[in-house]
Amino acid sequence: MRYLLITLCFLVLLSCGSMDKMDRKVRRNDFFNRFSKTELTALKGWKMGDDILILRKNNTFRYYSKVVGVVNSGYYAGTYKTFNDSISFSFSKNHKPSFFVTSDTLIIETKDGWDVLRNSKTEFVNGHYLVVQKK
Repeated sequence: MRYLLITLCFLVLLSCGSMDKMDRKVRRNDFFNRFSKTELTALKGWKMGDDILILRKNNTFRYYSKVVGVVNSGYYAGTYKTFNDSISFSFSKNHKPSFFVTSDTLIIETKDGWDVLRNSKTEFVNGHYLVVQKK
């Protein structure tokens, strides 16, 4: 019984903690950029976790998802360029999350007193925006 419980726990940890092959490749290429200071952090909360966007001072970014606050379920990285009121993204290996499928540009706006980043091709509907946490 004890061995069954240990095996079951091990399988659960492996199934939840393993990254997709493309996510691992993107994360490996993004290694040295992770040492750059954070310029902006934005968050999109959903039922089972959060999507987090981190813009760094060296014009690189990472976008990842945390499920139940612990497990990383996706990892996306690349470079960005800022314009007047928008940010344009270029993804490493063209590996994009669903939030960026329609457009690679986010518009900086204010909604209900909060700074938000929204996809340029979508409106403010059902959480299609990231709330800026810190600049």
